Amino acid sequence: MTSRLKAAQGFTLIELAITIVILAVIAVIAIPKFLNFREDAEISRVKAVAAAYQEAVGFVQIRYQILGLSQNMANIPGYADGTIDVNPSGFPLGVDKNENMSKPKNIGKGKEGCVSLWNILLLDPPSVSSKQSDNTDFTSYRHTPPGGGDQSQCTYILRTLGDKTSKPEDAKMSINYDSETGRVISIFRD
Repeated sequence: MTSRLKAAQGFTLIELAITIVILAVIAVIAIPKFLNFREDAEISRVKAVAAAYQEAVGFVQIRYQILGLSQNMANIPGYADGTIDVNPSGFPLGVDKNENMSKPKNIGKGKEGCVSLWNILLLDPPSVSSKQSDNTDFTSYRHTPPGGGDQSQCTYILRTLGDKTSKPEDAKMSINYDSETGRVISIFRD
């Protein structure tokens, strides 16, 4: 009887090394692509939130016009919970600024004014805070427009991708609301 030895089956060291190198190359190529997917998703989310904010600002202005108003008004009736305050153009200025509205061009009551607007204008909004240290999706800042004036702008900086800036003009992704023009824009910087 003749005995046959079976050939050893398995991978040689060279085959394993080549396989590992190929997997490493694929990982180096694929990981940045997956990171870009997350950034692309956040860009889409910022655009969608900005569009919803703009639409809500438009609805407030339409309500203001239907009421036939032409001056600052505290607690505009018939919109949301009736606590939105508007300027003479019908654009939202804040929530419960009080009847006298001592600073009628400034947004909100202090730095929380932008947070209040965000939460009342948007349906099921992403989390927002006026404190950068909070673990929220966005941090809000009330500020003056370029060139000075009243504190008539809100900028909401996206924090979920690690942006740590405290200056709205340096933010990588943000949403800006200008209460004087009623304009909401999404801003993206490299």
